[in-house]
Amino acid sequence: MTKKLVIVESPAKAKTIQKYLGRDYEVSSSQGHVRDLPESKFGVKINGKIEPEFEIIEGKEKIVKELKTLSKDKEVLLATDNDREGESIAWHLAEILGLSVKDENRIVFNEITEKVIKESVKSPRNVDLKMVDSQLTRRILDRIVGYKVSPILWRVFKGKLSAGRVQSAALRMLVDQEKKVRTFKPQQYYEIKAQIFGEKTKLKSFDGEDLDKKPFKKADEAQKAFDYISKSKFKVIDVANVEVKVKAPLPFKTSTLQQTASSVLGFTVSKTMKLAQELYEGVDLDGEMTALITYMRTDSYRISDLAKAESKKYIEKHFGKDFIGLNRVIKNAENAQDAHEAVRPTYPDMTPEKLKGKLSKDLLALYSLIWKRFMASQMSDSVYKKSTITVSDEQNSAIFTVEFRKRIFDGFERVDDTKGETKNFPEVKKGQNVNVEDLSLEEEMTSPPPRYTEATLVKKLETAGIGRPSTYATIIQTLLDRKYVVRDKKTLIPTFLGIIVSEFLSKEFTKIVDLKFTATMEEELDLIEKGKENWQKVLKNFNTDFELNLNNVKANLKDSFISIETNVKAPDGTYMYLKYGRYGPYLESKNGDHKMSIPSGSKIDYDWQKANIEMAKPEILDEKCPKCGAPLVKRMGRYGEFISCSRYPECDYTRAIPKYARGKCPKCGGNVVERKSKKGKTFFICENNPTICDFISWYEPSDYRCPKDGEVLYYKKKKGSEVLFCQTCKKEYEESNLKKD
Repeated sequence: MTKKLVIVESPAKAKTIQKYLGRDYEVSSSQGHVRDLPESKFGVKINGKIEPEFEIIEGKEKIVKELKTLSKDKEVLLATDNDREGESIAWHLAEILGLSVKDENRIVFNEITEKVIKESVKSPRNVDLKMVDSQLTRRILDRIVGYKVSPILWRVFKGKLSAGRVQSAALRMLVDQEKKVRTFKPQQYYEIKAQIFGEKTKLKSFDGEDLDKKPFKKADEAQKAFDYISKSKFKVIDVANVEVKVKAPLPFKTSTLQQTASSVLGFTVSKTMKLAQELYEGVDLDGEMTALITYMRTDSYRISDLAKAESKKYIEKHFGKDFIGLNRVIKNAENAQDAHEAVRPTYPDMTPEKLKGKLSKDLLALYSLIWKRFMASQMSDSVYKKSTITVSDEQNSAIFTVEFRKRIFDGFERVDDTKGETKNFPEVKKGQNVNVEDLSLEEEMTSPPPRYTEATLVKKLETAGIGRPSTYATIIQTLLDRKYVVRDKKTLIPTFLGIIVSEFLSKEFTKIVDLKFTATMEEELDLIEKGKENWQKVLKNFNTDFELNLNNVKANLKDSFISIETNVKAPDGTYMYLKYGRYGPYLESKNGDHKMSIPSGSKIDYDWQKANIEMAKPEILDEKCPKCGAPLVKRMGRYGEFISCSRYPECDYTRAIPKYARGKCPKCGGNVVERKSKKGKTFFICENNPTICDFISWYEPSDYRCPKDGEVLYYKKKKGSEVLFCQTCKKEYEESNLKKD
């Protein structure tokens, strides 16, 4: 009997599925996308009909050849991910392998368990061409914007910058918020604070004024109230006791998983998705590949009946019947795609405790988060007794309120504790005298609006209907890679470059960065998937408007768009202007007679009127210039750090500082140096090349060796993060899971 060939996206997933399907099936991997629009040209014909020109991705030729050989005279089942992108990959594979889209050769699943996988191969369907059309439309829209707007940015900013349809809208969000932060004018106010029944609180009202709405603005008014309170006696005028139910949380979908992992675990969105991918595809547990969670790209809260039943069994066994939650009807967001369940453990009885010592620290932390949230979502509400105590002076002029919470039934918090209780719960009666202790008068300042974190940006993107669960990590990583944004702890801060690029796009390409327009495009992609809109029509309408906008910008574009007054003075005493050139920002006097470079590492603070520049000072070295004897300094240039004479430009002595790879040469053990090709691409070469050793590689060598075959492992970027991989067996590893030789 001829084996059936199942093609999935990742090698790890292939191993897990092969275990379940057995000898009658051969499971292979495409290792992601195999075909795409070309990198070197526009790749889209727009002539009455819009036609993409696809080609095999560079480096995937060998994989395509192997898949063609494996598929010969076999029934092929395309098992790529169950979303638009996965459907598109399945379609590309069908085209490359000569499979008919009329044949039922597409299988989908939401979890990698034996039962689900065996059921999926029994019920293949056709490739969903409406989903494919929707994904192709997204890809072509992004190509039109990126390919045609980016050269405009190159001309204005004199550097290889990029624009993207969704990334530009996200950058606009960050920049708009940054403008609010930087232009915020703090207001002074005063608060009277105290401790009542051991709990810290503040004065709620005075002489009938609600101080939350109208705080003390003047010091003398606050002092007068403080003096009055200091001399007054207080008693309880009201005690309100109520029972409060805290609803069990919803299970995770992609966006809420990303937000919670960011706030609770401190993970970046890219890291969360990378770890979740591993948990979904399968991890090695005692020599067996086991998938631990369902598909991690979803905007649905739906849970299968089987998963509900299994979770209820676990809850009843370990906590009791009272802890089983009622079946809730959960309504997804209007634009949610309900192809998947929520993110949940594949086996509810696989507790985090069982996996201790079997998973890396980060994998276990994320799995624990997912397991606890899922189990909590299937449990009953927790119940609190809440007591709100109102305290007043004899004249009812000064009023304090204190709130206490005491949990009287754990409910879901037995597994997912929100720590909502106060330290104590006093039994208080109306009319009881009260000691108002630790009374203080404190000067406060109003706070600026908060900058976005990755978690809050994801929430904002989702609320605005921009992007999809699978795109959030890529959007954020692109902004970081382009240096439009920097990460400061958890906060995302637009750089000066990011601000002025966004300002330029907002002025010249209003629609691209308009949040409502970007959200409307997402809605149109949804309509294409549902068969309610024609993808050619959507693209033609977009392109017609876009071309008019583009041609108008080109006709009126001035090279000197960027010209911002700074705090730096020219020799004639006038303020210099910040402009952009081939190597980045520089300063020029108003009359153009004097120019000055801005050293890398300088700080540029922009308040939308003037740029305040704090020039970075070069590091002085304990070494003299061999040409003139002046001290040498370390500077930052276009290609990184270098050493030059402190008397530059009078003395032109310079020399490079070699940047060494993290690992030694795999051939001779010597140092490996990072270099740039003529096209600016990074490569690595042995320091002894060419006299002793001929080692050269596009990938950076490490000091780790492959546990499987002992070969040297190399660093490479993957979906916004970094992995180690073996060039021989193609296996990938996390650096944290390896030991050096």
